[in-house]
Amino acid sequence: MITATLDYATFKLKQLIGEVDQETRRHNHIGEVTRTRLAWCDELDPEVNSLLSLARGFELETSNMEVPSSNHGGHPKGFYKISYHGITIPPPHFFLVHKHDHKGLPNGSMGLPLIGETYGFCTPHKSFSIGNFLQQHCSRYGKIFKSNIFGAPTIVSCDLELNTFVLQNEGKLFQSSYPKPVKNILGKHSLLLLTDFDRHKRFRSIEMSLINKFKCTPHFFSHLDKLCLSLMESWRGNQFILFFKQAKQFSFSMILMSVLEMEPGEPLGLELLKDFLTFMKGFVSIPINLPWTHHGKAIKARSRIVSTLKQILKEKDSFNEIMLLKGKLSDVEKVSIVLDLLFAGFETTSGLLSLLVYFLAKSSQALQNLKDEHRTLRRKKKKGEPLNWEDYKQMEFTMMVINETLRCGNLVKFVLREAIKGVDFKGYHIPAGWKILPIFSSMHLDPSLHENPSEFNPWRWADPATSKNVTPFGGGLRMCPGSELAKLEAAFFLHHLVLNYRYGKVFKSYIFGSPTIISCDLELNKFVLQKEGKLFQSSYPKPIRDILGKHSLMIVTDVERHKKLRRIEVGLINKFSSTSNFLGGIDKLCISLMESWRGNQLILFSKQAKQLLEDFLTFMKGFVSIPINLPWTPYAKAVKARTRISATLKQILNEWKNRKDVQVQNGQQKGDPFDEILVKEDLISDVEKVSILLDLLLAGYETTSGLLSLLVYFLAQSPQALQTLKDEHLAIRKKKKEGEPLNWEDYKQMEFTTMVINETLRCGNLVKFVHREAIKDVKFKGYHIPAGWKVLPILSAVHLEPSLHENPSEFNPWRWTDPATSHKVVPFGGGSRLCPGSELGKLEASFFLHYLLLNYRWTMKEEEYPMLYPYMDFPKGLLIALETETKNAN
Repeated sequence: MITATLDYATFKLKQLIGEVDQETRRHNHIGEVTRTRLAWCDELDPEVNSLLSLARGFELETSNMEVPSSNHGGHPKGFYKISYHGITIPPPHFFLVHKHDHKGLPNGSMGLPLIGETYGFCTPHKSFSIGNFLQQHCSRYGKIFKSNIFGAPTIVSCDLELNTFVLQNEGKLFQSSYPKPVKNILGKHSLLLLTDFDRHKRFRSIEMSLINKFKCTPHFFSHLDKLCLSLMESWRGNQFILFFKQAKQFSFSMILMSVLEMEPGEPLGLELLKDFLTFMKGFVSIPINLPWTHHGKAIKARSRIVSTLKQILKEKDSFNEIMLLKGKLSDVEKVSIVLDLLFAGFETTSGLLSLLVYFLAKSSQALQNLKDEHRTLRRKKKKGEPLNWEDYKQMEFTMMVINETLRCGNLVKFVLREAIKGVDFKGYHIPAGWKILPIFSSMHLDPSLHENPSEFNPWRWADPATSKNVTPFGGGLRMCPGSELAKLEAAFFLHHLVLNYRYGKVFKSYIFGSPTIISCDLELNKFVLQKEGKLFQSSYPKPIRDILGKHSLMIVTDVERHKKLRRIEVGLINKFSSTSNFLGGIDKLCISLMESWRGNQLILFSKQAKQLLEDFLTFMKGFVSIPINLPWTPYAKAVKARTRISATLKQILNEWKNRKDVQVQNGQQKGDPFDEILVKEDLISDVEKVSILLDLLLAGYETTSGLLSLLVYFLAQSPQALQTLKDEHLAIRKKKKEGEPLNWEDYKQMEFTTMVINETLRCGNLVKFVHREAIKDVKFKGYHIPAGWKVLPILSAVHLEPSLHENPSEFNPWRWTDPATSHKVVPFGGGSRLCPGSELGKLEASFFLHYLLLNYRWTMKEEEYPMLYPYMDFPKGLLIALETETKNAN
């Protein structure tokens, strides 16, 4: 049917175009037409016009269009096409006179046929970011660009001035214009959808009067206080709660109690909540009205909500009192107003509460300041006395926290408007009928408006200018009427939450089959690491114990035995790192590897950094696997791989022993490195020797390869750090003869290199956490850790904590000029279990960087991020493009 319609439309269009083409010859002139929406005039064939009315608009487009000379006549050389959202209908040459040539449109892309760029625009992303779509489009086209979203040509604005202009000219130049699903579900009387200026003004006045009425009742504050305490009392004894769900129940109960005077828990209220949740799921759904779709279910849920509200409103006097001043309302309009209030109260308050909990959990300093403010307020009140308006006015820091949460969290990403008439602003033209999307989140996260915009920083609100750059609830005539009420409810809720519950950096959970204390707190983490063997001991899950073996330094819990094995490992590392040919060996290996890259434009760097036996790769895959010992599982394969690796290492040890016997016979005292270390130690078995070698292989493999890959990744994104690093290594190389290897003196001069490596370890988090267990009951900072409970000190949380590191997600090696930084970073653990090869890993990385920087330039070939599984890895292998430096350092 659609194909036949288009075929016939094409036929009729070609007839029309033939006539237009003749007109072109007579006029002998053609204006520039570039991707302009076809304006159907009254003179066009009404049959064609009718056939194509189902389209939001055909498009006229040209390719390589040239204007014919006025002296020679003839046709333009370029190829013309008419497209139905990109479906091409190739016509003969023609000229079309149209109503608007739309000069001055912003740059942009109209996207795919029919759907435009709707999918990209609506792709979910973190609410404290603007998302890839806006990031890429703003980078390419600027803060104002054209697009095709929700089936219509659209101007997308991430510009503060244009957004403010749009909001302030509501009803004059712009009007509300929402997609079909929203219209179907909210209903034509919703304040969000009304375009009639006087009617909107009247409805808004009624809603404001209702809000002010119940906010000013003598019982409002006591009801709000009571509801907060009741909800939190219901949490007693629960280890976990789904807070977003709890916040929704709270906000819905509050709005029912305020507007409809219904007590929490009433059957009718619970019925309304159930229908309302269904109603909300269909709010942004695809508008297909079938019984099993979200849209279909939402429309039915709305019908039930309307019926329930009509029944309730018959018994309420609130509306009658307001109507004495505002004029008569129909039952349908009354229901629509209540539905607006329910919708706003439900989404706004619950979203704000959840975002507050989220951001405060990540900002211990803000949380502590908030607690201090509310404790001060509580001390001035009698026991059990509810908060009042005067208390609310004293919550200055609370308001800063709420405002910053709204800025960072972006409850409302954008609003939808339509140009009533053609508008010119800042050199851009917005045609009449085009949609416009003011993007609030882009203003809130704009670095030119807010310093470190991704940082949650309530203190920025001490500057009054901040409020001018933030519009969390819209603006102008359509500013959310309940915005202040939402802040009030959130402030009261926070008061009881921070005084009754602790949450945030230290919390309990159930992980790896055991009750566990998870710590993202620097002080507790250091305390746990420093009390190894006294209050805490190593305690790793079964897969790790089985695969590493009971003699591994990571697994051993006996303090004396651990000390002895660690001394041996440190002794071995010191022995081979202090030999005369060790540094030369690293030098030679670096040069050899990079020489093998010659002629390759692309390399998988992570793979290059992990040149090792296949058995060891299999061994690593099972390191954090599920302990199911079946032949095809990673766990079983890893156990078998460990057996083979152990056999290989035993063979190497036997060869050392045999070589030693021969050397003794020849009067030489060299051979087994272990024997030299064991002079001061008791004898250890071959099994323990194998375990020590396996520990060294594991540490060297994961630590060094991971560090090298992270260095390449971060330096590719930091040209200033890369150039400073290159300058340091060029200066070192100039002091040396051609081909002369690096030595200890060179390494000691690599000051900026060390800063880069330390910052890479902080940002990259090679070790996310370690496993410990409380040997006895422990009390620390008001927390109780029962004996036998596991403890997971999360090292990465400390490294990325905003209260410890300024702009923690930023790769900034210069922060290491402050000696205090090193006290807040524990990349290799700490205490008696500090990685024995940590300094060796840094040494190898420094030498590797020296030759990499002087021989190659590199860029990331595809977007990739380091991932934690919980070990760090680059899933795609870290593909980089190599370019040889013009001067070879070798």
